[in-house]
Amino acid sequence: MSLERLEGRPTGRGPLHVAHVARGRFPEESDAVVHAGAGAGPVAYVKFFAGRPAAHVRPWLEALIPDREDEAFLAEIVATLADLLPAGSHLMVGYGDDETERGLKRGYPPPATPVGSALFAAGCTWFKDWYYPEGWLEGGFKLQGNKPLTPRVRDERLRELAADLEAWLGWTADEDDVLLRARRRARKALKAASL
Repeated sequence: MSLERLEGRPTGRGPLHVAHVARGRFPEESDAVVHAGAGAGPVAYVKFFAGRPAAHVRPWLEALIPDREDEAFLAEIVATLADLLPAGSHLMVGYGDDETERGLKRGYPPPATPVGSALFAAGCTWFKDWYYPEGWLEGGFKLQGNKPLTPRVRDERLRELAADLEAWLGWTADEDDVLLRARRRARKALKAASL
């Protein structure tokens, strides 16, 4: 399992190219810059931890995706990155000064935000908002999505998520564009989460 598996993967902006691969803080960790198409700027800055099977530490991946405004492309890149990870792993996607930050600060459920919606569509069913990185060594704000370990865990998490989304959708507030888009994402996630 390595970042090189991204090389050549097709996207709406052209095939992916992994560049500037460097060792991270640990032997199992590597950093890279991912481009799409010829001559295009970076579509993701990635930190990948391959895991430590002997110590039962699962792989994880952290990504900063510069273009989070194009939600379709965001979902495409997040899904491609999530494909690198086995069940029970987690993917963290950075956010800040964007609609994801505004939604999370308003208390919206993660799948109602652009980054959370992309993580949910990529198979994540549990979320953690790293809005205050512990110890300040973890970097900036990020939303973590966990891929379920088993189908049973997946079903349990989806039931919990569906209940949370239903409750949130029943809440009323002054409507604005951010809330309207969030409700649309939440309804889509609720439909997908309903068993």
